[in-house]
Amino acid sequence: MLQTRPLPPCSPQIASWLCSLYLLLWAGLNAAQTSDSADREQQDIAARAVSLLSFVAVDYPEAVQEGAVADRSLYRQTRDNAEFASGLVEQLPDRPGRTQLLGSLQSLNSAIADKASAEAVRRQANAAADRLAALYQLPRSPAESLPPASEARALYQDRCQHCHGIDGAADQPERALNDPVRMANLSLYDFYNVLEPTRNDAHDQAVDGDLSSRQRWALAVKVASFSAPQLAPAPKLAKRYPALVGLPGIAVLRPATLPQEARESLMWWRAHPVETRALQHPLARAAGLLYLAQSTYRSGDAASAYHQIMLALRTGYQPARAQLAARNPALATQLDQQWQGLRDAILQRAPSNEVIEKFQRLLGNVVKARELLQPTGGGAIYGWAALLFLAALAVGALLWFGLRRRRTG
Repeated sequence: MLQTRPLPPCSPQIASWLCSLYLLLWAGLNAAQTSDSADREQQDIAARAVSLLSFVAVDYPEAVQEGAVADRSLYRQTRDNAEFASGLVEQLPDRPGRTQLLGSLQSLNSAIADKASAEAVRRQANAAADRLAALYQLPRSPAESLPPASEARALYQDRCQHCHGIDGAADQPERALNDPVRMANLSLYDFYNVLEPTRNDAHDQAVDGDLSSRQRWALAVKVASFSAPQLAPAPKLAKRYPALVGLPGIAVLRPATLPQEARESLMWWRAHPVETRALQHPLARAAGLLYLAQSTYRSGDAASAYHQIMLALRTGYQPARAQLAARNPALATQLDQQWQGLRDAILQRAPSNEVIEKFQRLLGNVVKARELLQPTGGGAIYGWAALLFLAALAVGALLWFGLRRRRTG
């Protein structure tokens, strides 16, 4: 028969120590959960404000025409949405650049009250939405590749078609999803945002409350397909407009803000992401993923950022490295060192300002390498997209200096 030895009695000191350890671990876990919950709530507030501003840009041209109110109900809704967005931003924690953002929103509200031109209001609303998303590091693009529209076919038929009609051709104009003019004013991210009930009131929990992030992106691509041109753009346009065929550009840019040729191309590309993926240069893919990783890191998710860095390295940089080394071996060697340095900095939990600086240096050299291997020829759209990219980096630099000031203060 198996003999068992009785456990020694636990002294009051040991019991007290174990109890204290348990309470300490419980408090730490609870604090981490509370912090994560607060971060999610802040992201939802910021994303809700972005969604409101995006629809201000879309709805205002129909509400006000030639300085007069054309649709009183829609004008009131547009004005209320802009004011509500301002109130949401006031709830968010202060960051470098928030005061300027609130000033921009005040100017937007004044422009709406004065019945300014549709173009002026659209431009102000979209600029404020983009600045807000950059300031609070909203992940406006998926970490992985966009899913095809076919993934959402059954989902759309089951949950959306009874309101929005077959292929978006609803009987009521306000529910139609196939108007190219209106849909060109919205990005894929805008479509995605509408499908999140904590960020938009268009649907309730019964419609999209249980959808995964991938399902929402698939539905966004499906919706984009309803207003896309029938014919695919010429393959040479992908080289002329590289910012539009990969992430994050394909997800965050609004076709209406682009020149006609680029606008039509993006409308098709975003509706056919699988076919479009083959048109993207590997280093353009690496740059896009690095930009997403930088945003993810700033939002506090270092693990996901590291995953995106490795994805950029394996699917973007490594396939192009041999060609780069043949053209510019010094740049290839420098990039090898920068990739490793960034990975080490994240794994070793280096100070945030050091990691961000490594991100920006690596990203700059990846863009330089891509331009070396696939010159854009100075196309107008690349310069335009570069301005958007530099603006985002400027906001990042502002946040970086803010972090440095707090660390050294």
